[in-house]
Amino acid sequence: MEQKNPIIEQIKDMLKEQKEALLTGMDTRIEEKMNKLVALETRMAEIEGQWKQRAAVSGLEEMKEKFSFFKAIYAIKNNDWTNAGFEKEVFAETRKKAMAMGTGSAGGYIVPTIYIANIIELLTARSVVTQMGATMLDNLQGSPVQLPRQSGGATAYWVGENAVITGSDLTLEQLSLTPKKVGALVKLSNSLIKLSSPSAEALVQRDIAKCIALSIDLKALRGTGGSGQPTGINTQSNINTVAIGTNGGSITFDHLIDMEYELALDNALDGKLGYIFHPCIRRNLLKKKVPQFSGQTDGEYIVKPATEGDFKNWVGYPYAMTTQIPINLTKAEGVSLTEIYFGNWEELIIANWGGMEIMASQETSDAFEKDMTWVRILQEVDIAVRHAASFCLVNDASSVS
Repeated sequence: MEQKNPIIEQIKDMLKEQKEALLTGMDTRIEEKMNKLVALETRMAEIEGQWKQRAAVSGLEEMKEKFSFFKAIYAIKNNDWTNAGFEKEVFAETRKKAMAMGTGSAGGYIVPTIYIANIIELLTARSVVTQMGATMLDNLQGSPVQLPRQSGGATAYWVGENAVITGSDLTLEQLSLTPKKVGALVKLSNSLIKLSSPSAEALVQRDIAKCIALSIDLKALRGTGGSGQPTGINTQSNINTVAIGTNGGSITFDHLIDMEYELALDNALDGKLGYIFHPCIRRNLLKKKVPQFSGQTDGEYIVKPATEGDFKNWVGYPYAMTTQIPINLTKAEGVSLTEIYFGNWEELIIANWGGMEIMASQETSDAFEKDMTWVRILQEVDIAVRHAASFCLVNDASSVS
């Protein structure tokens, strides 16, 4: 009988154990990898399900494109939803979610935000206050909406050894936003509505956006706070001001520097800073010339009129222009005056309560005789300033060069 070498047998046993251990380790790692793969596939399925559910609720891109303003307007006017089944479903779903905002029999028909995304984008692009950085709050629910703001700060004290530190607290208050209706009235040919042309709809949407954007701009700057209007910047209490003169006077770059200084004094010279003024202000500043000795005509332009970069450098901050700022203001004996606004525009809040309400009528004025439909668009908006110290106003600049 052949005798086994104990050393060789011991080596064989060791190799066998190592082989088994190696195979066991590989099996464990393979199992771990498989478990991770299964978990990943499960997570992907969950995400896909959530996406489909969200898309079904909020509307896919193609569903946004499916909604037709013209079909909705035609159906509202004629109470005939034969060719506007999808639009009817949209309005019905909206009424369930926001009965307080109006129904088809009492008030208007609410178009949800997802279906007016193009109009919202156009509105933002056309509004000078949003171009300058105003903060947009969209799809608000309920009223009023309260935003906190700091009205007072803590105070630091020097104290002696073992002395009591005087206490001071931050003071907070609420900025209240309540919906106010801004409207647009669009007059459409009935033939145009029947065509349901995408290009025609786009044209109408641009017209609506322009009209509402202009109204928001005007009230953001000059809203009275009465008669359903929001309170604009120029009627805010405690706003910074720079006066040119008893009767007003010609604007200079010095006055712009003074406006900047007013914000610096209030530690408010930060954020999205810039100017908004009437185009006449830019014209008047560009026409400034270097003064010469007495009896001589003025010298060269301070800013080369054709060089936009130089003008921006002299102004020091971005600017936007709007012809909605009046140029016929008065002060004492001064006439033909206008306003200049400077501030941190992200401190201006534009609040929007969801969708857009539309109503259509052929009975208004001479619409029936001219085979037209008048469409009324309403949107609920409010405007507020978080901190008055973030803005400065000149309201006595001459509009005449």
